[in-house]
Amino acid sequence: MKFFSTIVVLSIVVMLLQIDSAQSAEVQPTNAPTELPPVTVVGHPESLTSPSPDQAAKQKTQIPGGFSVQSSDDMHQGRASNFEDLLHGTPGLFLQSENESEVSKISMRGSGIDSADEPLGVEFLLDGMSFQQGDGEVILEDFDVDTIKYAEVYRGANAFQYGGLTLGGAINLVPYTGYDSAPFQARLEAGSYGFVRGQASAGGVDGPFDYYTSVMGRFREGYRDHSRENTELLFSDFGYKINDNLENRLYVMVDHTDRELPGALTKEQLDKNPTAAETNAVAQDWDKEWIYFRFADKLSYEKDGQQLDAGIYWWHRDLRENGFFATNDFQQGIQTYNSDNLGVNLDSISRNDVFGQRNILSIGLVAAMEREADHNFANDDGQQGPTIASDVELSVNIPFYAQNQHYLTEQLSLVTGIQLAYALRDFVDRFNDTVDGDQSRAQTFYGVNPKVGMIYEFNDKDQAFFNFSGSWQPPSFDNMVNFDDGPGVSLVYAPLQPQEAYTVELGTRGEQGRFDWDLALYHSWVHNELQDLYDALGNDRGDVNVHSAYHQGIEAALGIDLLNSIFVKGKDEKTSDHLKLDQTYTLNDFHFNNDPVYHDNRLGGIPIHLYEADLMYEMPCGFYAGPNVQCNLTPYPVDQQNLLNADSYELLGFKIGLQRAKGFSVFVEADNLIGERYASSVDPIPNGASPANPQVFHPGDGRSFYGGVAWSW
Repeated sequence: MKFFSTIVVLSIVVMLLQIDSAQSAEVQPTNAPTELPPVTVVGHPESLTSPSPDQAAKQKTQIPGGFSVQSSDDMHQGRASNFEDLLHGTPGLFLQSENESEVSKISMRGSGIDSADEPLGVEFLLDGMSFQQGDGEVILEDFDVDTIKYAEVYRGANAFQYGGLTLGGAINLVPYTGYDSAPFQARLEAGSYGFVRGQASAGGVDGPFDYYTSVMGRFREGYRDHSRENTELLFSDFGYKINDNLENRLYVMVDHTDRELPGALTKEQLDKNPTAAETNAVAQDWDKEWIYFRFADKLSYEKDGQQLDAGIYWWHRDLRENGFFATNDFQQGIQTYNSDNLGVNLDSISRNDVFGQRNILSIGLVAAMEREADHNFANDDGQQGPTIASDVELSVNIPFYAQNQHYLTEQLSLVTGIQLAYALRDFVDRFNDTVDGDQSRAQTFYGVNPKVGMIYEFNDKDQAFFNFSGSWQPPSFDNMVNFDDGPGVSLVYAPLQPQEAYTVELGTRGEQGRFDWDLALYHSWVHNELQDLYDALGNDRGDVNVHSAYHQGIEAALGIDLLNSIFVKGKDEKTSDHLKLDQTYTLNDFHFNNDPVYHDNRLGGIPIHLYEADLMYEMPCGFYAGPNVQCNLTPYPVDQQNLLNADSYELLGFKIGLQRAKGFSVFVEADNLIGERYASSVDPIPNGASPANPQVFHPGDGRSFYGGVAWSW
């Protein structure tokens, strides 16, 4: 193939350049100019549609707020199974899992605390194209994290460039392409609780064409009863360089997942027998199964400081979920739905001089539409019973954004921006034989988000920043459509308003000597926050708009090179061994503000103080070893009355292995070595005392061990 001939040509060119450089060093300088013969290098160093981590890191000089680039290199030192493995150690980010197989909730700055098992409040993207459903929710299991080379984490309004509307921000996942993947790689992992995962991938470049394809299968018996999971996933992307400035890429994804759901436990059950499943979960066979197809296409153009990206995608999902059902409390029962989503992404970046100074103008449009047809049945001991609800949901989200960064001096730049957003929620009730009758309803929403910020660049690595911004999150159908509590239980539509917030943020990031750091402090004034609450008499109101609340916090990361050249002496980090300590700390301080029922209580459902640390020794040959800790430092409330707490916990782990870009790699990983019993996820409720002993705690895995081998050609 041309790929291998290209490598040979490049090797010869490099050798000739080295010989020429050595000979030139022996020639005495003269005043006469020397004309060298032209050298043509044949190759494709990087994709335009899916850039390298180094290109992503350059955005730090353009973002006046919390922003991180999380490489997959650290993930490959251990298990590479889910988003907790990929995004471990990201400041300001908290992930919760209901069965340690998938991430059921993800929160940044308090966005998405109250969402169910489909995260809401953080925008997910694949190469800059939206991965959400039309109403903002997302199912993360459709990703195989082993196909992701890095993730860009934009906290808060720093996600403007991707049309991010919410308080939380956005996470852009950038997959491997033929330019940066191994020609062939196979990976096998296995471990506690019947975990087995296998993945094989192939990639390469042939002239203007490149390709990357991965197939993955994962099985897990589960730590808890009734928690078996089986997933198969295909991911492919195919690129074509039309010329040096224009590239097109096609993406194909297929996912099948079948998962048993063990349900939640009371706090007493969590402490005594965390491996048990909720009684109804077994009796009614709670589980979730779906098939998912996604096709997307992206066209990227770059030339002379100008960049234009255009993308389009379509995906389809067929899902069936067995959930809780009782004759006097319907809730979900057995739900089936099929969903079709269509979206378009357009954005441009222009880099020019304005008034003699650098200027970067970004303009874009993101349009997403979803049609979902739902059908709910009674759950008769796991079998489908009579219809209890049927509906069609149409969701549309269209944000337009413009952002400008102008350098007032060589080091100080001003960032200004605005978003204009439109959203539609159209609900058609197709089962009206209920007490509440036809619940059909349509709502349209319009929002405006401003942004202003400043960045001071001390040098090419160190910056200080400040920003003030607005955010706007329209409600999802899960917020607005639920079964009431009877008598005569039926599906009801509760019209809600978008959640709005204004945030002020300041911080710094950089590298100096042995230290690298990232620090952001923020305060958000939140209006119409979406929460599930009781009224003053203790009646469940369902999801409502909380008039006033505030979110504030700290997002910090600190890396320290403790020792260098301990046993292996070298010129730099790549040629010597070293010992490094990486730490992150997150403060989540979220409160009601003068609420008539909940006063100034803390918002339930998310830890207050989170600390993570990794101490890793690494050698140039690829050997590594070291411990890690994850700590929830204090108890935190799971209810809005602040009467019931989840306990603090400390999880100790260890990794050891050999990681190489080519050839053989191996790892052994131990998690929760002290066997801590803790809640990895909680279901926020209005009042922890009523009903008594609520089942809202999802146990995390006990002591567990994993090992894996990989081979790259």
